[in-house]
Amino acid sequence: MAEFADRVVLVTGAARGIGCATAAQFADAGATVVGADLDVEALEAVKELSLRLGGDVGDTDEAHQIIDNTVAAFGRLDVLVNNAGAWLLKPTAEITPEEWDDQLSTNLRSFFLLTRRAYPALAETGGNVVNVASIAALRFTTPHVAYASAKAGVIAMTRDLAAEYAPDVRVNAVAPGPIDTMHITASMTPEEKADFGRRYPLGRMGEPDDVAHAIVFLASPKAAYITGATLPVTGGTELGVPSLF
Repeated sequence: MAEFADRVVLVTGAARGIGCATAAQFADAGATVVGADLDVEALEAVKELSLRLGGDVGDTDEAHQIIDNTVAAFGRLDVLVNNAGAWLLKPTAEITPEEWDDQLSTNLRSFFLLTRRAYPALAETGGNVVNVASIAALRFTTPHVAYASAKAGVIAMTRDLAAEYAPDVRVNAVAPGPIDTMHITASMTPEEKADFGRRYPLGRMGEPDDVAHAIVFLASPKAAYITGATLPVTGGTELGVPSLF
């Protein structure tokens, strides 16, 4: 039997990149997968989804509706993957207060809203949460203090919720490093990507599937004795290599 047969998984930011790869891997493992994204039109291209939900995950009512609609449609929720994110590359002096608030809303507040709303359903199934943090929470990478601050908050939230929700719900996180996703590498040629990747210990940039594998593992019974952990998926980037950009 597939590892996630009869399980319902909700992935935010599922339209592309890490979220899309994660949705596909859960579906391959037998899960019923719900994808949420602000870009509902782009969700249509993710064929593995059983339900597509639009909404701003940083908005309280819309975040709650995403959880409620998932549970109403399938009667349960087993895994919540908080992946939706926004990336702002700017020196601190150029970041407006509105941009700061937007970064924290999408990258941190949404995780709080969704997880808090999902807790009763997850506790009923003995489910778990996997949050997508970032290497930016672990070391300096490039000028994006609002993004890094939010992702550091994700790691702290993961730790504290794991303690608060135990033993009913496990809560873990992944911290991706340089991943070949649209917002990082859209303007790069294949040759530039290869050269970029050679800077890191494993000699390449990560792929969305590399992070998705880690997410699926942490959500699986194989990780049943793991909670409160943040797993770097970085190709060793945090081992002392130069600034990413």
